[in-house]
Amino acid sequence: MKKKILAGFFLATLICGLALAQDSNASEAGTGTITYQAENTDTSAEEEFSFLLMNYFKDKNPSLVQVTVNFFRERQLVTEDMQMPLVGFYAELFRDKKIKEKILSEIDSLKIKSVSNFFHSVAEFDVDKFYANPEANPNVNDMFWGSFFASGKTKYLDLIIDNAVKYHDEKTDLVKFLTGDSACWSLASNAQQYKEVREHLEKSRHKGEAVIDYILNTDPDEIRLNTIFFIQEQRKNGLWN
Repeated sequence: MKKKILAGFFLATLICGLALAQDSNASEAGTGTITYQAENTDTSAEEEFSFLLMNYFKDKNPSLVQVTVNFFRERQLVTEDMQMPLVGFYAELFRDKKIKEKILSEIDSLKIKSVSNFFHSVAEFDVDKFYANPEANPNVNDMFWGSFFASGKTKYLDLIIDNAVKYHDEKTDLVKFLTGDSACWSLASNAQQYKEVREHLEKSRHKGEAVIDYILNTDPDEIRLNTIFFIQEQRKNGLWN
């Protein structure tokens, strides 16, 4: 039996999948979250990993290295739905060379080639260059959230807010629309859970007051349903099919 474990990142992948399914009754793991689904795994390792990454920006928990190793010892792979948020998180974290070297060493000791390859690729990734000119894509929002959770730097929230403001009303390009609405959805969800996110949204009203009011005053479930409904309407009109 598959166990659904709350993963703690508030990822665009899920809302895009639900929206494109054109099913307002589609099941979801939880507002503003994704789930890691695994068979016959130690749920405690997954829950601990998720919780630590969600809250690392608050306390810089020193158990991060061991929790990361425990998680990947159990999972044995980096699945596609995990890649973007984890790239954002660890690319930001690896600015600290001591932590980078420790994690790479411990991960290599697991002798799981795919996991080692993933972490070494992240270590070599020029995240600053990528973020300097990011593409409009919902998955990039996932990276921004990962980097925020690793550091607490509000510049990553600004990038998500910019996507929300710029693309929320997009009516031509589906990917850009999903970039905007997944940004709205994840910001709304995280604003309910983290005062740091809500406070920064309040300070950012000058970027687009109407959109930020929508984010702060609309339930994430309603944002998700609005997204699905709009795509359905576009498709009825012969668009985005």
